[in-house]
Amino acid sequence: MKRFKSISLILTAMLWCSCTDHIVYHSYHHFPQEGWGKSDTIIFHLHLSDSVPGNAEITFLIRNQSNYPYQDFNAILQHNMPDSTRWRSFKLNFTLTDKNGRWTGSGWAGLYQSPLSLGQAHVHSGTYTFKVVHEMPDKYLKGINDIGILIEKEKRR
Repeated sequence: MKRFKSISLILTAMLWCSCTDHIVYHSYHHFPQEGWGKSDTIIFHLHLSDSVPGNAEITFLIRNQSNYPYQDFNAILQHNMPDSTRWRSFKLNFTLTDKNGRWTGSGWAGLYQSPLSLGQAHVHSGTYTFKVVHEMPDKYLKGINDIGILIEKEKRR
């Protein structure tokens, strides 16, 4: 029985690892109860090794609570080219509810996650920095639980 448990544990670990081997980077920033300050810049740093280069899908993620006061979310995302001072900016525009005011993200118990694909990009080894600031009118934006970035290797067919 002890041997069966050990084998089961090893197989489960292998299965779990094989399901996530395409993820290059996945991180969230959590906000405090008082909200996301208008002047707060959220920064994600990542270092890609030589084994990562190639095409990747970049997705921005937002988790909002049911008390979020708007139907949409707007932000500016900036990122640098590897190890350089050149920056690119993107406007992020999320529609978080349908025309009837129902949350469109996946989730339950008052927390909903919505992805926004930024598309495919060719990534190189090096250090990247992503900066995010919200463009909503509130001094402290409440109802945003987390923001995140997911970078996945291009899936081979």
